[in-house]
Amino acid sequence: MIEAPTPDTNLRKRSFGFYIIILISIIIFLSSIFVSLNRLLTTPALQTQQTFVVEKGFSVKSIAKKAKKEGVVRSEFILYSILTLLYDPTNIHAGNYIFDETSDILAVAKKLAQSEAEQDLFRLTIPEGSSRAKIAIIANNVLPKFAEVEYLENTADYEGYLFPDTYFIPENFTADDLIDLQLSTFKEKTLELTPLIDSSELSEYEILTLASIVEREAKNEGSMKMVAGILLNRLNIGMPLQADATIEYVLDSELIDLPEGQLAKTLRELDSPYNTYKYKGLTPTPIGNPGLTSIRAVLEPIRSKNLYYITDENGEFHYAETLEQHNLNVKKYLR
Repeated sequence: MIEAPTPDTNLRKRSFGFYIIILISIIIFLSSIFVSLNRLLTTPALQTQQTFVVEKGFSVKSIAKKAKKEGVVRSEFILYSILTLLYDPTNIHAGNYIFDETSDILAVAKKLAQSEAEQDLFRLTIPEGSSRAKIAIIANNVLPKFAEVEYLENTADYEGYLFPDTYFIPENFTADDLIDLQLSTFKEKTLELTPLIDSSELSEYEILTLASIVEREAKNEGSMKMVAGILLNRLNIGMPLQADATIEYVLDSELIDLPEGQLAKTLRELDSPYNTYKYKGLTPTPIGNPGLTSIRAVLEPIRSKNLYYITDENGEFHYAETLEQHNLNVKKYLR
């Protein structure tokens, strides 16, 4: 005769099963922590080469915070911990540090801690909205081995994609090196905008073309979004964009340098597809290389019924829905 389990036996079995579940849960939890930590330690955060600048007087905490903010590492806390626990923080010197897509957080910490800063980097600042012709001039004045003609020849199809930024680059950088860096930076910087670009009524190229115009016509995030909305309104109804900046793209001088009245009397009749007074629609290509703010303005414009805008002598924008209202603004703010 088989004896039935006693209550104590059942209790022990349930307790044993409970402890097994707890143990498995702990193992799973610790495993997930290990996987996450291993990813943070061994997976590089960058997708392209980037220069990281450590200013004089920066604390380890400031360095870790900046590295996380600029996307050099994935965790501010882990970088700070490594630098303070495994290295001598006082050995970190100010300078320019180059990291690339192979630099995980351990490599970043080691390079910073051993003060492996690049000594001969050139600072190349490309203003937002600059055309490739202007970029070639800027780079030619900064980089000893840069070939201006080569840059222009090899960027003929890249206007709009040559991302404007401040780059710290070696003195032996060539035209092709700069092109590769700008194109890869463009991909990295605009990656977050991919969902908005995919859902836009405009193609990516049209977005960049309009953004390059907005970049030159407006001056800050608010005015860019408003101007973008107005230009989109004009496109939707078949109205010419009438943007002075597009005419400047085909001139040898900037509009600000033109004799007074020449733009209104002569250049607005210029027979060029970049003359948006004479020809409707977008220009054949972007008229410069827009920054993220103007690109986002085209993707997230301020919707209104306005069709006109002017800028007064103080740089303030004034908008109008009708030509009559616009003419009143011109009379009030520009005369």
